[in-house]
Amino acid sequence: MKTSMFLAGALATTVQAIDNGYGLTPPMGWRSWNCYHANVNQTLMENTMDKVAERTRMVNGKLTSMADLGYVAVGLDDNWQACGTGVNGSFHDAAGHPLINTKTFPSMKGMTDYGHAKGLRVGWYMNNCICAEKHFTDPTYIQKHMEESVKAIVAAGFDGVKLDGCGQFRNLTWWGQLLNETGRSVMIENCHWGGTVPGQTTGDAPCTGTTMPSNCPYNFFRSSTDINPSWKSIFSNLQTTIKFQGNPPLSRPGTWAYPDMLEVGNMATYNEDRTHFGAWCIVSSPLILGHDLTNEALTDKIWPIISNTEAIAVNQAWAGHPGRLVKQWGGVGGNDMQMWAKALPEGKQAVLILSNNDGNMTASIDLEKDIGMSGTVSVRDIWNHKDLGKATGTFSAGTIETHDSRFYIFSQ
Repeated sequence: MKTSMFLAGALATTVQAIDNGYGLTPPMGWRSWNCYHANVNQTLMENTMDKVAERTRMVNGKLTSMADLGYVAVGLDDNWQACGTGVNGSFHDAAGHPLINTKTFPSMKGMTDYGHAKGLRVGWYMNNCICAEKHFTDPTYIQKHMEESVKAIVAAGFDGVKLDGCGQFRNLTWWGQLLNETGRSVMIENCHWGGTVPGQTTGDAPCTGTTMPSNCPYNFFRSSTDINPSWKSIFSNLQTTIKFQGNPPLSRPGTWAYPDMLEVGNMATYNEDRTHFGAWCIVSSPLILGHDLTNEALTDKIWPIISNTEAIAVNQAWAGHPGRLVKQWGGVGGNDMQMWAKALPEGKQAVLILSNNDGNMTASIDLEKDIGMSGTVSVRDIWNHKDLGKATGTFSAGTIETHDSRFYIFSQ
């Protein structure tokens, strides 16, 4: 249902960019769903904030926190609401105010204050999937619902909001306009599972997506269905970014294609964790962690991946394109191996070669044909933080194991 359009018909044909200053680089942070799903509460959120902010692990010889690395946005997902306590069995009252389950979240403002004191940004979640609201028809109430929801976001001190696609309040242009009018900068995540994207002329958020920064009323948009910690899901979701890598690309500063939260730390092998992270980096996806940060052993295991400053730098760089699939080959489907590349400043190119194969395979890069670099180039191994010397013509990546990858920077 799209009954939220009743009072916002004019917005559907108007390009309404958001004025929040966010999303000029791919957002980084952590969100609760992949870790806690519906079993989330304020204590768990604040404990996670502690872990994001604490400096207990080394990066390049210095004690460093996740926040220092850029993971500053900590988001609360679904099941904060008091289901069934509102009008018509909803979780909004007759005046349109969202009703919070105060047994699990005694003080939303207290939680955001806690995060802010640690130098973090805190995100909320609306148009929920658990006890989704789909039954409102009165235009006056629908407007109150939208206005009071936005007021609640601002009053509680949130810095971001994930807008899901389950309820009827899907009009992202309207959400963006109302948030703009508050004067508070609130980062917007479009979670319509690939159904609302840049370049559409109708629907929940029409925008060209080709301006700089993007004129879409959201800072990043789901290109895929929900992710899960399986190789099939990771690989499938990655492919959904391809359609936004054209010329001009629709994934760009202001609005980034997002194949969902990271499952790094939840995958079957270290190789899969590392390849998953590298894939999200090479396509400029937001890097939103989802593992249990209170599990110190788990964070220790994946720390070399999520704290790899060279990989993060590739993700955050912009030289006119978000990254692209260069070629794929092998196997029945022709995609046992894939090569992705992203242009970097100073004429450099980042390249990720990944295995979608159940066995070992070799790979090489034709420097001129694949990434447009002629003559002699310098090669940097991102995963191993090591210079590999010079290469001319063709560079061999060697043998790549099942679901593993090679991540390089080539420069002249």
